[in-house]
Amino acid sequence: MSHDCGGDHEEYEQRGTPAGDRSTVSKRGHASRRTVLGAAAAGLAGTALSGAAGAENGDGGDTVTIVHDLHSHSDIGEVGEPNIARYQATIRERLAEREDSVFLTSGDELGSSLISFYTEGAHKVEFMNDMGITAAGVGNHDFDYGIETAIDRFGASEFPWLNSALFTPDGEPLPNTERWRIVEVGDVTLGLFNVVLRGFHDITDYPDEYEARDPIEVSREMVDCLQREGADVIVLASHVAHETHYEIAEAVDGLDAIFGSHSHVTFDEAEIHHGTVISEIGYAYEHLGVMTLDREGGLVSWERVDLDEGIEPDPEFKARLEAQYDELDEEFSAEVGETEVELDASGAVNYARESRLGNLVADAMLDAGEDADVAFQNAGGLRTNDTYGPGTLTAGDVLGILPFANAVVTFEATGAEIRAALESRVDTLPEAPFGAQQGQQVGGLSYEWSGHGEAAIGEVFVDGEPLDPEGSYTVATTDYIKDTASGYDSFRGAEVLWQSSDLLGPVVMQYIEEQGSVAPEIEDRILRVDEDVGEQTDWSMAGGELTLWFDLPEEATGIDPEGFFALAPDGERFEAAGVEEDGGAVAVTFDGERLPELASGETPLRVFGGFDPDSEAYGYTDEDGALRELPVSAAYGTFVMKGSVTAPVDG
Repeated sequence: MSHDCGGDHEEYEQRGTPAGDRSTVSKRGHASRRTVLGAAAAGLAGTALSGAAGAENGDGGDTVTIVHDLHSHSDIGEVGEPNIARYQATIRERLAEREDSVFLTSGDELGSSLISFYTEGAHKVEFMNDMGITAAGVGNHDFDYGIETAIDRFGASEFPWLNSALFTPDGEPLPNTERWRIVEVGDVTLGLFNVVLRGFHDITDYPDEYEARDPIEVSREMVDCLQREGADVIVLASHVAHETHYEIAEAVDGLDAIFGSHSHVTFDEAEIHHGTVISEIGYAYEHLGVMTLDREGGLVSWERVDLDEGIEPDPEFKARLEAQYDELDEEFSAEVGETEVELDASGAVNYARESRLGNLVADAMLDAGEDADVAFQNAGGLRTNDTYGPGTLTAGDVLGILPFANAVVTFEATGAEIRAALESRVDTLPEAPFGAQQGQQVGGLSYEWSGHGEAAIGEVFVDGEPLDPEGSYTVATTDYIKDTASGYDSFRGAEVLWQSSDLLGPVVMQYIEEQGSVAPEIEDRILRVDEDVGEQTDWSMAGGELTLWFDLPEEATGIDPEGFFALAPDGERFEAAGVEEDGGAVAVTFDGERLPELASGETPLRVFGGFDPDSEAYGYTDEDGALRELPVSAAYGTFVMKGSVTAPVDG
């Protein structure tokens, strides 16, 4: 699809401003920054920015250095921890080192963090206005508080937001954003644009009637546009998944460099793929990227700056950071209850397996929702990557974990629709970069899942009974999951039966307050199955112990003798008393008092246990064709096998 790059453009100058203020813009002579944004809001497709920045360190003005790229989710950090004051000091230092440098960001600045629960991202714009940003790309979390709030925040910014892929229902670029920008840096004409990830409507509060275009299509269009505008070097401020960068590099000629990402991947060195430099430096305040390109777009140098406690924070930003917390300290510090166990908000845990925190949030929704049978919480809705307790939980703790403006709702769904939602959330090997994951936390149900090749859901139980595909169940979840989140399409058309008057964060706070003390446990709600080995091959009863033999998976190189257990349909768990390898089989021994009775029922008793996978046997490779060492997920030290226990086991 072809679009006009825009008509006549005013010439703008990036003056030789103090380090850290390089985005200060003036029309040659008089016009203010607001004039530029006003033109963009009126439908200008792009804005030209030129200037006379020279180059130091022997570059002769023929290089451009890209300092990048925040991606903070509106967080500003805390004093003593990685924070925006350390980051600002490092940016100023790096911009001062070279006259050919610009500071660029790649999106996810307005939501969602503890402070943004109260400010809806306004606090972050106030900080960013003083960070010397030449241009900022947009990302999905910039729309967490709705399209109108995002447009207002873009308009309040004293730097341009680049948005090449998002359009109004009338096909116009979003107000207060620019499709592209040209910056004259010494003798180099730098062209900039932005793309966002596929499935944009499914991961943020972006209206269905607004358009989000494919990143490859947009990249081709923008590169063609910027070449015609005279850009020497073309750089993409990207907010797509890590693996999409390689697709773009292969499909788009003339794109010199990509920085940023949606995936929080941190490189040890820049990569060059099909002639395009790719730079990803992870999450804000931990790292800063510094990439120098020559006027042909070739990589001259690349550095990842790792920020630590040895960096002296910018004093003004430190004072503002402290004042920001002081302003909300009373709300943050209010105690809501106690947790007797550690609660883990790590994404690596909550995407991969059942967690105590996930169970707490799901149980709070079950408690709040009228007559709810099951509950769903998407793993991405649990933030901070921190741990809490044992000990006191504050309002700041809960709202930091659950900062989004989502209400709890209930509705009716069939068993088939629930199974579809479970299956659609599974990420599978070999494609999934972080290993097989199921991406959610649940309440009121227990299910098996597999993430190899194609997503698969095994047995599902609700309140100890097998899920009835044609049965009707009351689901409690958030309005975001029901109406927007990826993987929950089967819930979209359901009529809302009840909606909470409070958002999810306060709902969970109230649940904790009512309980006084909470101690959520792991209850086998989410059961990973890498290999189903079928029924027991043999059994014996001796001395009050039942020993069961199962075939080992062909892909196993060993077992985890500590990780075997049996599970009854009602969720009762029986730990194995002993586990041994026996040739190509594994012998699992249990206290035999009750297991024979359970195994003779209509629903088989299930046995689960860990095994070490043979990476070569699975043959999973990464995007470069290298063999992936298994297991990939940090939340699982092994793969999991499942066996079924059926008659003729008896006493």
